[in-house]
Amino acid sequence: MTQFGSFSFYHRTSAENARVIEESGFQNSIGYLFGNRAWTGVWLTSMPLDRREGAEGDTLLKVKLDVPERELERWEWTGEKRCFREWLIPAAIINRRMTAEVVSQRAASELAA
Repeated sequence: MTQFGSFSFYHRTSAENARVIEESGFQNSIGYLFGNRAWTGVWLTSMPLDRREGAEGDTLLKVKLDVPERELERWEWTGEKRCFREWLIPAAIINRRMTAEVVSQRAASELAA
């Protein structure tokens, strides 16, 4: 039997995109990393990121997912030594199993400290 867990992630974006995500869910983004290969999905991280770590946007979302831990392993990006973990997960998977809420600026600052 597969064990589901409730995991919390973070996603930085613009205020307008955050509003759309809360109302309609995520949409896949496309980016080119490591050469010519296109990667699609939604970037989620284990802790709040900001511009110093390459995250763009003025709004932080906390995303809770009820997923099997084994499924998360499939989408995790590993290899670089960082103080956080990150995943590139298809929007359809996230949208079926998530709750998302905007994190206040004050709470975001406390989380980053």
